[in-house]
Amino acid sequence: MRISLVLSLFVLSSCYSPKTDVEEDKHPEIPEFPHFSDETVVLEKVMELPLSQKDNCRYLVKDNYFLVYNFPVTDSHQNNTNMIFIMTEGKLAISEQWKNRPGINNLAFVDEAGNVYANNRKYLAPDFRYKKFLPFYDLNDITKKYEHLFHTGESEKDSALFKKIGDEQSVLQKNVLDKADQIVLVADLMNTEIPDHAIYGANYLFNPGQKNTYFVSYNLLQDLKTKDSTVEKDPVYTKILPKIRLSPNENNFSPEIRKEYRDTISFNIKDKIVSGNRWFSTGNHFVASFGYYPVYMYYYDVKLGNKTVSTKEDHTKIVASDPIKTKTGKYFLVSNVREGKFQIYYLKN
Repeated sequence: MRISLVLSLFVLSSCYSPKTDVEEDKHPEIPEFPHFSDETVVLEKVMELPLSQKDNCRYLVKDNYFLVYNFPVTDSHQNNTNMIFIMTEGKLAISEQWKNRPGINNLAFVDEAGNVYANNRKYLAPDFRYKKFLPFYDLNDITKKYEHLFHTGESEKDSALFKKIGDEQSVLQKNVLDKADQIVLVADLMNTEIPDHAIYGANYLFNPGQKNTYFVSYNLLQDLKTKDSTVEKDPVYTKILPKIRLSPNENNFSPEIRKEYRDTISFNIKDKIVSGNRWFSTGNHFVASFGYYPVYMYYYDVKLGNKTVSTKEDHTKIVASDPIKTKTGKYFLVSNVREGKFQIYYLKN
């Protein structure tokens, strides 16, 4: 009994990571980010959100514009608000929020003419001050319209109602598909090619760049009799397939900043110290690992044009991304742990 207890304590202690000693600041003369040793180098805060919203953001860089789309968590009852931020030269050109349209949720991209689409909105290039609200056609909307008339548990009484719904769905489908000159399947990480059947949850944009632009649910691209099954070579879809093209993936908002826009050279780590400890607990039923891991303060030499300045980041308080390059300046994505904020700063070239 005593031996097994000793062994258990030994196993537990071997999986436990103790705190690392916190070190004194080696360079108290260096200011903390977002400040620099040269007072003429000034970062401007452009916007901020609650830190909890950071993972719900998607990004896109276009010329001198930096765009951020913030969307609600799927099936969340606490947050159903979309937000769009369009920045240029360190200023907010557009900042809007609205209740999302679930059928086209979490969708943001730029078309070939430079117009910005976010959920059911289209912001018109070149300055995005004007916008259009795009219709979204879904067969389920017709069913929902008559839900209050259904006889619960007595579906045999609803045959006439089902026929009425079917007739209206057929008319809607015909009207929608007859107006289609071209259809864009908005690409994402999962859709890298055009499939041979309509995809649940995919976003189909009809007549982009025209006056009658609208979104269509996948169920309108299927034969009405088989719309609830995964039928390949569906006759309706097969007929419209030649009109479908895939949107350019580089025009889509992304959870990561694309490599060509990340400046990984400017900030050079010249030293670091342990500034704190953070608790962790990982493992499974058989092997557990828990304890603390060290958090660091990093000291940077920052090359800006022909001069080099200094700053430091204490990651117990603040964590900044690599600079994001645009034509007119650089943006920083900042997790301000101390204030519980997700912030975006701008540095003019």
